[in-house]
Amino acid sequence: MGRESANYFLRLATGTEERAVFLLDGAGAERLGSSDETRIDFCLRDEYRYWIDLRIHREPELCLEIRIALTNDQWSIRAPLEPALIALGSCAAAPSLHDEDGNEIAAIDQDGWSLALEQHYGELRDAFVARVGDFTAPLPADHVYMYIHQTRWNRDNDDELAWHREREIAKIEEMWEPGADEP
Repeated sequence: MGRESANYFLRLATGTEERAVFLLDGAGAERLGSSDETRIDFCLRDEYRYWIDLRIHREPELCLEIRIALTNDQWSIRAPLEPALIALGSCAAAPSLHDEDGNEIAAIDQDGWSLALEQHYGELRDAFVARVGDFTAPLPADHVYMYIHQTRWNRDNDDELAWHREREIAKIEEMWEPGADEP
């Protein structure tokens, strides 16, 4: 299916893990139960507007990963992310927010950083919408693929539908062929 989320990274300074957890709790992030010794999972969510996954990676280096499902509206991501990332600014090893390819998206200590993030996310979302259709739902990035395939009401893959139709016709024809049930 391709990319279903936009991934961003903020390197955190060594020894700031506990402070980062405290700051995310204070910024309204909800702790998720899937944390383990290598990571701590959070999310920022509103039942009807957005879902943003936040993950503090402990290894190989301390960093915050931000995963935003491309089913979120572009306009809905700035309000929850601004307080969380501004709070984490004191824990950042460098204020640069990078995408998964290592490209700098914004420096969170400069004016307009959240607009740059929103614009970058919007470009990824536009490509997603062009590829699979306009799906808007506040859900975790891990569930986007399954959600799209379960609710694909506005655009079906014509080749896949044709394949299923041909398969069903072949099954019917096999049932009616004389001697089809003989060994």
